[in-house]
Amino acid sequence: MDAWLAKNNKTRADISSIVADAVADDLKANPPPPPSDPRDAAPHPFEDPAFTPAGLVEGIIKKYVTMGEHECVIYTLWVIFTHVYRQFTIAPRIALTSEEENSGKTVLVEIARRLALRPNADSISTGVAIIDHIDVGPGTVCADEIDLYDAEAQRWLRLIWNLGHWHLARRALMVKGKRKLVNLHAPVIAAGIGDVFKRTQMSRAYVIEMRRYTEKTMPERDFFANEGVEDLDTVYSYLHNWATAAKLNPKPAMPVGVITRFADNARGLISVADCCGPEWGRRGRAAVMYFMTKDKAERPQLTMVRHGLVIFEALEVDHIRATHFNRELKRLDLPDARWTRYCGPSGIDYAHPIEMHEQAALGLKVGIQSVRIRPPGGKQYRGYKLEQFEEAQRKYGVAVPDETEVGRARLRLVKPPSD
Repeated sequence: MDAWLAKNNKTRADISSIVADAVADDLKANPPPPPSDPRDAAPHPFEDPAFTPAGLVEGIIKKYVTMGEHECVIYTLWVIFTHVYRQFTIAPRIALTSEEENSGKTVLVEIARRLALRPNADSISTGVAIIDHIDVGPGTVCADEIDLYDAEAQRWLRLIWNLGHWHLARRALMVKGKRKLVNLHAPVIAAGIGDVFKRTQMSRAYVIEMRRYTEKTMPERDFFANEGVEDLDTVYSYLHNWATAAKLNPKPAMPVGVITRFADNARGLISVADCCGPEWGRRGRAAVMYFMTKDKAERPQLTMVRHGLVIFEALEVDHIRATHFNRELKRLDLPDARWTRYCGPSGIDYAHPIEMHEQAALGLKVGIQSVRIRPPGGKQYRGYKLEQFEEAQRKYGVAVPDETEVGRARLRLVKPPSD
């Protein structure tokens, strides 16, 4: 001990302060558990084995929100996953987006705030509050209207979103003049209007696009009416008690073709699904495949191939001038036709109408480039042929446009005959 003290320029008089510093370091390395939720010990009426976590969560959310089958399955499994996410290496994100309001995004975030593990209480947060929340202990980040967050809060949310999917994610910060490692790992659900999520941020997320309600799709209950949401608290109590004893398979069987990041994102959700029975295992895998196929279809070069096929069929032509093709792309009336708000191949550029050189660059990625075309009795021009798009469709597995897409395009692209 004397040798160590001498080596570090200390004396026996410094021993008490050295021990005090060591105790403080131990407390930092082993922080106290996060504050408990009063609902953790609350009773619930679901002891019957006929009830499953997924069945209960899906049943309750369908009373408040209307969305597609696969979207509902992923959201349901993710809510349950938040209670057991520490058993897995990767925590996938849920991104809720829409082009218009009154589509249920905020309700889904608020339901997550009622059902997920230890959610943050505030709707629109500061960057410091977000970091403090997840650094205290296991919990979930629920962020609504992120397009309204200030720059500092958006910066921290992006940091957690991009890095915090991994269970060992840490960030060194200076707190009161001392270096501190802050935990970033947590499940995250975030909602916003329009293109608030950039494509490079989506590799760890399931993107759920919400649609404005109609009279037919309005849900049974109004979450924000003064009717009480005690049923959600009861389901939370069940999930918390279930999670304390749940031992999930860290490596469930993946659907064919689900590998790399798709598998990382899906592993925890499919494990939860399997724990809820064979039918949920089947539904969970079908939903994962749906989102993986959808993600591939949304790569801009593949989307352009599919939209090109729509244009050729709607116009009933087998070749088209390159400049005309650019014009028709921007006139398409399809849900995923965002060519007037193109953000580049990475999805992070400013939104603008796609330009000719950008169109050409996307085409080259799938083997399509403009060629010289000489129509019978007409002048030569540079354009595209239908066979080029059909070949790209076969090579890259692009979905064949359905009749609805072609019908909607035909209404916009084909000018009606003049009187």
